[in-house]
Amino acid sequence: MLVLADRNFLSWSLARDVLATGAHILWRASASFTLKPVEVLPDGTYLAELKPARKSDGPPVTVRVIEYTAHTTAGHGSEVSSELFCLVTDLLDTEEYPALDLACAYPMRWGCETVIGHHKTDMGEGQPVLRSNDPAGVAQEMWALFAVYQAICQLIGAGVDAPGIPPERVSFPHALQAAVGTVAAFPP
Repeated sequence: MLVLADRNFLSWSLARDVLATGAHILWRASASFTLKPVEVLPDGTYLAELKPARKSDGPPVTVRVIEYTAHTTAGHGSEVSSELFCLVTDLLDTEEYPALDLACAYPMRWGCETVIGHHKTDMGEGQPVLRSNDPAGVAQEMWALFAVYQAICQLIGAGVDAPGIPPERVSFPHALQAAVGTVAAFPP
Protein backbone atom coordinates (compact mmCIF):
# COMPACT_ATOMS: atom_id res chain seq x y z
CA MET A 1 0.00 0.00 0.00
CA LEU A 2 1.25 3.46 -0.88
CA VAL A 3 -0.13 6.28 1.26
CA LEU A 4 -0.21 9.66 -0.51
CA ALA A 5 -0.40 12.84 1.56
CA ASP A 6 -0.28 16.59 1.09
CA ARG A 7 2.44 18.87 2.41
CA ASN A 8 0.78 19.54 5.77
CA PHE A 9 1.17 15.95 6.98
CA LEU A 10 4.90 15.30 6.78
CA SER A 11 6.39 14.66 10.20
CA TRP A 12 8.68 12.09 11.77
CA SER A 13 6.00 10.73 14.11
CA LEU A 14 3.29 10.32 11.48
CA ALA A 15 5.72 8.78 8.97
CA ARG A 16 6.96 6.36 11.64
CA ASP A 17 3.39 5.37 12.54
CA VAL A 18 2.34 4.80 8.91
CA LEU A 19 5.49 2.87 8.07
CA ALA A 20 4.93 0.66 11.14
CA THR A 21 1.75 -0.64 9.48
CA GLY A 22 3.75 -1.96 6.53
CA ALA A 23 2.50 0.74 4.17
CA HIS A 24 4.83 2.97 2.17
CA ILE A 25 4.66 6.76 1.98
CA LEU A 26 4.79 9.27 -0.85
CA TRP A 27 4.21 12.64 0.80
CA ARG A 28 4.77 16.16 -0.32
CA ALA A 29 7.02 18.35 1.82
CA SER A 30 6.20 22.02 2.28
CA ALA A 31 8.68 24.64 1.08
CA SER A 32 9.59 25.39 4.70
CA PHE A 33 10.33 21.75 5.59
CA THR A 34 14.12 21.33 5.72
CA LEU A 35 15.51 18.07 4.38
CA LYS A 36 19.31 17.93 4.44
CA PRO A 37 20.78 15.60 1.79
CA VAL A 38 22.71 12.68 3.30
CA GLU A 39 23.50 10.95 -0.01
CA VAL A 40 22.78 11.90 -3.62
CA LEU A 41 21.49 8.94 -5.63
CA PRO A 42 22.34 8.15 -9.28
CA ASP A 43 19.00 9.48 -10.57
CA GLY A 44 19.44 12.89 -8.90
CA THR A 45 17.15 12.17 -5.95
CA TYR A 46 18.72 12.11 -2.51
CA LEU A 47 18.44 10.44 0.85
CA ALA A 48 17.60 12.49 3.93
CA GLU A 49 16.51 11.79 7.48
CA LEU A 50 13.25 12.67 9.18
CA LYS A 51 14.32 13.27 12.75
CA PRO A 52 12.22 13.10 15.91
CA ALA A 53 11.77 16.17 18.08
CA ARG A 54 13.89 14.48 20.78
CA LYS A 55 16.53 11.78 20.28
CA SER A 56 14.87 9.74 23.02
CA ASP A 57 11.70 9.47 20.84
CA GLY A 58 13.39 7.02 18.49
CA PRO A 59 15.68 6.69 15.50
CA PRO A 60 15.43 8.91 12.42
CA VAL A 61 13.51 7.65 9.39
CA THR A 62 15.56 7.50 6.19
CA VAL A 63 13.62 8.83 3.21
CA ARG A 64 14.28 9.52 -0.44
CA VAL A 65 13.57 13.05 -1.65
CA ILE A 66 12.34 13.69 -5.20
CA GLU A 67 12.36 17.32 -6.33
CA TYR A 68 10.80 18.40 -9.64
CA THR A 69 8.84 21.06 -11.45
CA ALA A 70 6.00 20.43 -13.88
CA HIS A 71 6.19 22.09 -17.30
CA THR A 72 3.06 22.98 -19.23
CA THR A 73 2.46 24.73 -22.52
CA ALA A 74 0.42 27.92 -22.28
CA GLY A 75 -2.25 28.73 -24.86
CA HIS A 76 0.16 30.82 -26.92
CA GLY A 77 2.77 28.05 -27.16
CA SER A 78 5.19 29.20 -24.46
CA GLU A 79 6.29 26.87 -21.69
CA VAL A 80 5.32 27.58 -18.10
CA SER A 81 7.00 25.93 -15.09
CA SER A 82 5.27 25.18 -11.83
CA GLU A 83 6.56 25.67 -8.35
CA LEU A 84 9.14 23.21 -7.06
CA PHE A 85 7.52 20.00 -5.82
CA CYS A 86 9.32 18.03 -3.13
CA LEU A 87 8.15 14.47 -2.51
CA VAL A 88 9.33 12.26 0.33
CA THR A 89 9.14 8.48 0.18
CA ASP A 90 10.49 5.43 1.95
CA LEU A 91 10.84 3.67 -1.44
CA LEU A 92 14.62 4.03 -1.65
CA ASP A 93 15.48 1.80 -4.64
CA THR A 94 15.87 4.10 -7.66
CA GLU A 95 15.68 1.26 -10.19
CA GLU A 96 12.61 -0.43 -8.74
CA TYR A 97 10.85 2.88 -8.02
CA PRO A 98 11.90 5.44 -10.66
CA ALA A 99 11.48 9.07 -9.62
CA LEU A 100 9.31 9.82 -12.67
CA ASP A 101 6.89 7.00 -11.78
CA LEU A 102 6.55 8.32 -8.23
CA ALA A 103 6.13 11.91 -9.39
CA CYS A 104 3.40 10.75 -11.80
CA ALA A 105 1.70 8.74 -9.02
CA TYR A 106 1.46 11.69 -6.63
CA PRO A 107 -1.37 13.50 -8.52
CA MET A 108 -3.59 10.45 -7.91
CA ARG A 109 -4.12 12.00 -4.48
CA TRP A 110 -6.17 14.76 -6.09
CA GLY A 111 -8.59 12.24 -7.57
CA CYS A 112 -9.10 10.76 -4.10
CA GLU A 113 -9.61 14.23 -2.63
CA THR A 114 -12.25 14.96 -5.27
CA VAL A 115 -14.18 11.81 -4.34
CA ILE A 116 -13.94 12.61 -0.62
CA GLY A 117 -15.01 16.19 -1.35
CA HIS A 118 -18.11 14.95 -3.17
CA HIS A 119 -18.96 12.77 -0.17
CA LYS A 120 -18.45 15.59 2.34
CA THR A 121 -19.99 18.55 0.54
CA ASP A 122 -22.27 17.34 -2.24
CA MET A 123 -23.76 14.20 -0.74
CA GLY A 124 -23.92 15.52 2.83
CA GLU A 125 -26.13 18.56 2.11
CA GLY A 126 -24.74 20.36 5.17
CA GLN A 127 -25.40 17.41 7.47
CA PRO A 128 -22.76 15.25 9.14
CA VAL A 129 -21.71 12.71 6.52
CA LEU A 130 -21.15 9.94 9.04
CA ARG A 131 -23.70 9.78 11.84
CA SER A 132 -22.87 6.38 13.30
CA ASN A 133 -21.17 6.15 16.66
CA ASP A 134 -19.67 2.69 16.24
CA PRO A 135 -17.14 1.25 13.76
CA ALA A 136 -19.62 -1.17 12.15
CA GLY A 137 -22.11 1.64 11.52
CA VAL A 138 -19.40 3.89 10.06
CA ALA A 139 -18.29 1.09 7.74
CA GLN A 140 -21.89 0.53 6.64
CA GLU A 141 -22.39 4.25 5.94
CA MET A 142 -19.11 4.46 4.03
CA TRP A 143 -20.04 1.52 1.81
CA ALA A 144 -23.45 3.06 1.15
CA LEU A 145 -21.86 6.41 0.22
CA PHE A 146 -19.37 4.69 -2.07
CA ALA A 147 -22.16 2.70 -3.74
CA VAL A 148 -24.26 5.81 -4.35
CA TYR A 149 -21.22 7.73 -5.59
CA GLN A 150 -20.31 4.92 -7.98
CA ALA A 151 -23.90 4.66 -9.23
CA ILE A 152 -24.00 8.39 -10.00
CA CYS A 153 -20.64 8.16 -11.80
CA GLN A 154 -22.05 5.26 -13.85
CA LEU A 155 -25.08 7.40 -14.73
CA ILE A 156 -22.79 10.24 -15.79
CA GLY A 157 -20.82 7.81 -17.96
CA ALA A 158 -23.97 6.44 -19.59
CA GLY A 159 -25.37 9.93 -20.14
CA VAL A 160 -22.29 11.26 -21.89
CA ASP A 161 -21.39 8.13 -23.83
CA ALA A 162 -23.91 8.49 -26.66
CA PRO A 163 -23.36 12.21 -27.45
CA GLY A 164 -19.58 11.88 -26.95
CA ILE A 165 -19.29 14.47 -24.17
CA PRO A 166 -16.22 14.00 -21.94
CA PRO A 167 -17.41 12.81 -18.49
CA GLU A 168 -15.29 15.44 -16.70
CA ARG A 169 -17.47 18.12 -18.30
CA VAL A 170 -20.49 16.93 -16.29
CA SER A 171 -20.91 18.42 -12.83
CA PHE A 172 -21.18 15.78 -10.10
CA PRO A 173 -23.44 18.03 -7.95
CA HIS A 174 -25.81 18.52 -10.91
CA ALA A 175 -25.87 14.79 -11.61
CA LEU A 176 -26.55 14.12 -7.93
CA GLN A 177 -29.44 16.59 -7.91
CA ALA A 178 -30.89 15.01 -11.07
CA ALA A 179 -30.69 11.57 -9.44
CA VAL A 180 -32.24 12.79 -6.18
CA GLY A 181 -35.01 14.55 -8.12
CA THR A 182 -35.73 11.41 -10.12
CA VAL A 183 -35.83 9.15 -7.05
CA ALA A 184 -37.95 11.66 -5.14
CA ALA A 185 -40.48 11.69 -7.99
CA PHE A 186 -41.45 8.09 -7.18
CA PRO A 187 -42.98 7.79 -3.70
CA PRO A 188 -42.30 4.56 -1.80
